Amino acid sequence: MRMLRTCCDSRLVALVAILFVAASTCAADPPKLDYGRDIQPILSDNCFQCHGPDEKARKAKLRLDTFDGATGKSGGPAVIKPGDSKHSELISRIHSTDPAVLMPQPKSKRTLSDVQKKLLAHWIDEGAEYSGHWAFAKLTRPAVPTGTSPVARKTIRNSIDEFIAAKLAKEGLSQSPEADKAKLLRRVSLDLVGLPPTLEELDAFLADKSPNAYENAVDRLMGSQRYGERMVWEWLDAARYADTNGYQGDPTRPMWYWRDWVIKALNDNMRFDQFTIEQIAGDLLLNPTREQLIATGFHRNHMLNGEGGRIAEESRVEYVQDRVETTGAVWLGLTLYCCRCHDHKYDPFKTKEYYQLAAYFNSIEESGSVEDGRFGNPVYVFPTPEQEANISKARTAHDAAKKDRDELEKKLLEAQVRWEATFASSFNSFLPASTKATLAKPAKNRSDAEKKELAKFYLDGHKSLKDADAKVATAKKALDASERSAQRTMVMRERKTPRDTFIMIRGAYDKPGEKVSHGTPSILPPLPSDAPKSRLALAKWLVSPDHPLTSRVVVNRLWQQFFGVGIVKTAEDFGLQGERPVNQDLLDWLASEFVASGWNMKHMVRLIVTSHAYRQSSRVSPDLLERDPDNRLLARGPRHRLPSWMIRDQALFVSGLLVEKLSGPPVKGYQPPGVWEDATFGQIKYQQDHGEDLYRRSLYQFWRRIVGPTMFFDVGNRQTCIVRQERTNTPLQALALLNDTTYVEAARALAQRTLLTKGLNDETRLALAFRRCTGRNPDQDESVRLLQRLAALRAKFKDKPDEAKKLLAIGESKPDASLAVEELAAWTSLCNVMLNLDETISKE
Repeated sequence: MRMLRTCCDSRLVALVAILFVAASTCAADPPKLDYGRDIQPILSDNCFQCHGPDEKARKAKLRLDTFDGATGKSGGPAVIKPGDSKHSELISRIHSTDPAVLMPQPKSKRTLSDVQKKLLAHWIDEGAEYSGHWAFAKLTRPAVPTGTSPVARKTIRNSIDEFIAAKLAKEGLSQSPEADKAKLLRRVSLDLVGLPPTLEELDAFLADKSPNAYENAVDRLMGSQRYGERMVWEWLDAARYADTNGYQGDPTRPMWYWRDWVIKALNDNMRFDQFTIEQIAGDLLLNPTREQLIATGFHRNHMLNGEGGRIAEESRVEYVQDRVETTGAVWLGLTLYCCRCHDHKYDPFKTKEYYQLAAYFNSIEESGSVEDGRFGNPVYVFPTPEQEANISKARTAHDAAKKDRDELEKKLLEAQVRWEATFASSFNSFLPASTKATLAKPAKNRSDAEKKELAKFYLDGHKSLKDADAKVATAKKALDASERSAQRTMVMRERKTPRDTFIMIRGAYDKPGEKVSHGTPSILPPLPSDAPKSRLALAKWLVSPDHPLTSRVVVNRLWQQFFGVGIVKTAEDFGLQGERPVNQDLLDWLASEFVASGWNMKHMVRLIVTSHAYRQSSRVSPDLLERDPDNRLLARGPRHRLPSWMIRDQALFVSGLLVEKLSGPPVKGYQPPGVWEDATFGQIKYQQDHGEDLYRRSLYQFWRRIVGPTMFFDVGNRQTCIVRQERTNTPLQALALLNDTTYVEAARALAQRTLLTKGLNDETRLALAFRRCTGRNPDQDESVRLLQRLAALRAKFKDKPDEAKKLLAIGESKPDASLAVEELAAWTSLCNVMLNLDETISKE
């Protein structure tokens, strides 16, 4: 049987399998069906919602996700008779014509195809063998395939290619030739540092004929400070990082210290296990450093509700649940949020296990309230040297004022005995009755309260002491102000007394049910028996070598980052509703290699980008496009549109406008007027920055949570954890790239940069600008058409000089006065076209 098309989605794989079964008359011995690949997707999609892991939602006491449940051994009805599909009720039900008997029920809107029905029957006849879900199985290192043909072996550069070549061989395909050097350097530069290569870097690479030229370029890029600035993006989306709290009012909070910590950790190639531990539980390490405390900001990046009508405890519980679900998505690739209210309907996770995980995050020193209008405790204060000096100076002044005041009070009290005699005899008629009564007593007979009241009355009569008190108050106010000005950011910190954790009925904060203790899902390896009930123990469990999920999940996201789609497409869901790996042996080998390397992130990145799979040409034939439209088999190199933030950085970079300044507070670039006002009922107004802040990398753009930067599209909303970003295509995106101030100004700067290069004619200038944008020279046809466009633009702006001036006035940077207005305007429009070429805004 000849398959006309390669099918990579797990649902389609099942259909292919049944077609193979249906054609078994043509095969002497068809292969045995695989439960996880061929059967589980059918049952999960159509049956598990009513007959799956969720006991409370289970109907007719029938459970189909386990062998014992389906065969009646666990006490429910037996609907499967292994080896005998004809006498299995499941088969009779799915073939029934009676709506009252038919399964799935008609009202569910789910139906089984004929091939799916045949597949289920064939599986039962084979013995109805169940198997565990692939993602929860123990991670073992697969043997690297070595049986590829001599022709295929010419493209093998490392073990990744062995797995891909073996997979392709089964499909009658092979890898493509390596991409040309210019495209390859541009591809890897964009992927590793987020910026295209300079012309000098391109020329040096093209001139380098050594066999390790590419590997040396990779090492250079990975050693750049830009590496961390590029690699941090996906982690910011996962961490729901933003510069404001969200909700009504959306006040600003300084979490950028955590963002800078991540950049440095990535540049320093911190081990991923340590990277994990410090972010989840850095505060629980022995004598944690300032950096380790800041690292715990990962789980303080959630939205923070400071609305007037909110209930603090409700907010606090919501934050705990957010941490559970974010941890589940980032490290486990699981949809744990399904368990907030009920047992998972598809995966083997119970609500109780959800709240056992919540126990690890339930004793943070937080109340759910917002402090100082923007912070939620706990907060870490760490002044700069200058701020520390100001605080020290203010504290010294306060202490001195207080000392002077206390000394004055002491002197006055020493004179109180003389005052008592004088005042009592001379001004007795003016004394309050209680004071008269106290003075009438001998000093030794007065109570402590009477002595205190008498001393207060005496001291209140001295203006010098009032003046001293005022000086102390002023000094205290200055001290408080200097301390509030110090750097501070939200971190994790445990309460002295842990909170009890309960299952929240339907997830409601005010409906506690059964009390639970710390724990992890039973389907996964247990914690050590002596593990403490702490976040530190949880973090170490996540990155333990025998954990089946973390390494698989992380390397899959790395693969997704470089190839556009993961080996498991559903990077956020490794459960039963997620996609099976298109190449599980490759995924498991990568995950095993990650652990064996010491959780070395740069090792894994280098391994991926030096593989032939990554280096091959992205050119595709119509036949290959038909067989593998999404390039899941990798018979060609990756090609897709760059993310919007990288397109912006590239435009600034090739134009010469980009200001490269590592780390620091967020900046506010160009934005259309009224956007913030419309979103905040006029309460918050956008105040654009000026100067070099307009040209910082997109990474540092201020991110208001209720309305993200208008210059970006297809980015996470930063309100919840996102580990897989979809790419869309709308006319609005093209309009933004053509007309946004940043891109028009960048086009002018690129035009100016080109025109100021001496000794060039139009054709060579065009080639220079084109190469800066795409990494290559234009071909003859492209050159002719662009020069024709240049001529038309020159004629236009010559006739309409006012339009030329208007165009050149866009943006804050000033055009070079030595250049003719009409000429610069013509080249600006031409460069705008080149910045928007498909090849410019795509990774080839």
